[in-house]
Amino acid sequence: MQSITSNEAASALTDRKLKDVEALSDVVEQLLKRRLEPLERFVLHQSWLKQTYTDMARASSYGADYIKHVGFRLWSELSAALNEPVGKKNLHLIFTDKCFQVVDKANCSDEQTSRLASQHILQLQSLLSELPPTFTSKPDIGIATSDTVQAVTVPSGPLPLGSPLYIPRSPLEETALSEITHPGCLLRIKAPRRTGKSSLLNRLLAYGETQGYRSIKLNLNEVDDATFSSFDRFLRWFCANLSLQLKLPSRVDMMWDEDIGSKVNCKLYVERYIFSKVTEPIVLGIDELNRVFEYVPTAHDFLPMLRVWHEQSKDDPVWQKLRLVLVHSTDFYVSLKLNQSPFNVGLAVNLPPFTLEQLQDLARRYGLETLTHGAGAWQLKSLHHLIAGHPYLSGLAFYALRQKQTTLNDILATATMPDSIYRQHLQRCLVTLQSDSRLACLYYRVVIADEQISLDAISAYKLESLGLIRFENALAKPSCALYQRYFSEQLRSVCS
Repeated sequence: MQSITSNEAASALTDRKLKDVEALSDVVEQLLKRRLEPLERFVLHQSWLKQTYTDMARASSYGADYIKHVGFRLWSELSAALNEPVGKKNLHLIFTDKCFQVVDKANCSDEQTSRLASQHILQLQSLLSELPPTFTSKPDIGIATSDTVQAVTVPSGPLPLGSPLYIPRSPLEETALSEITHPGCLLRIKAPRRTGKSSLLNRLLAYGETQGYRSIKLNLNEVDDATFSSFDRFLRWFCANLSLQLKLPSRVDMMWDEDIGSKVNCKLYVERYIFSKVTEPIVLGIDELNRVFEYVPTAHDFLPMLRVWHEQSKDDPVWQKLRLVLVHSTDFYVSLKLNQSPFNVGLAVNLPPFTLEQLQDLARRYGLETLTHGAGAWQLKSLHHLIAGHPYLSGLAFYALRQKQTTLNDILATATMPDSIYRQHLQRCLVTLQSDSRLACLYYRVVIADEQISLDAISAYKLESLGLIRFENALAKPSCALYQRYFSEQLRSVCS
């Protein structure tokens, strides 16, 4: 019988794998304990066939940068599930090692090759049988138990990289991912509190690292009042933390010259020290930028400085290393000159609330299939109307349903009552409002008004920071029906 080379044997085996590529998806879904999105399935299949991201982009309606981001999320999740690095380049190696017979380098016959191909199918299926029984089929329709879906905790803070509960906001994310590859870029991510800004920032920074960039994340919630109150002290904190995150020794004391001013000191520190030590592009994410807004003198100097750095990149190749990502929940309520503000340059990414379709997707990821069809779909539509697609409020509802603590009917019926799943969130907001009676009564006007109303800049800033209002044509309205109902009841006795 004619013998064939190991390459020919591998090719024959690959042909058989092409016929069973859906089986590969099944294995991945069982490992991740969730269903793959259509685009994830596409990226997985094409990666298995050794297609480039550019090839995938040509074959789909998505850009190459967004395809890369989807792939990055998938590989991160698989890496966590398998406890070893998984990527596009080693996909075959990982899954061949775990699922398939290795084709021996020695020559083998057609009959042997055929037998290996058959063994491939059996071993691929056997991987599913080795998983816990609960995971060997797609989740049944109904509320999932802790055994059928990956364990989750009460929604709080940014979602980890690779979390199956993360809902991408396409095409905004695709645009943002593409933007950070541009030298000297500036992105501005704006959205109310607890709507996914920090989760998106973390993914942008992680994506930058896959491109060979260095990433820095500064969270201004970590800065104390005394530091904010002194611009010089704040910039020293800023420079020291740049060094710390890049694993460089701080030279702030050595390089700071009181005679040349804080801004120049900060600029020279970045230019002469940071940039000289780091040859790669740097993505600098500043989370909770709105914290500096509360310290007007510091904000008046710091925000224009960021604008200058961005504009300097247009003419100075050294500053093209820096890509800025500014994350804030509201706008600065003290106006800056148009040529000084960083909020009218760069790319604005205003994160919208979840659409009904995205809410359905999130329900599936929680294993709540009954909410995507029939009577459940109508209930989900009512929930979407109540919370206006707010990501955090959506997560609280789905978590409670996953834990079988309540039903969606009860969530809708008791939304503003003392036993509501939203009680702690609503009470926190109420306490904040009650600490400022003028602000509370202004918000009462908003929630009882038949139409949107105009607010002064400082009140609008405070209410938007709390996520309690949104704007249409510069006029304020309640963020959602839940807030309108709850605060119209709670503030009536104080403000009517």
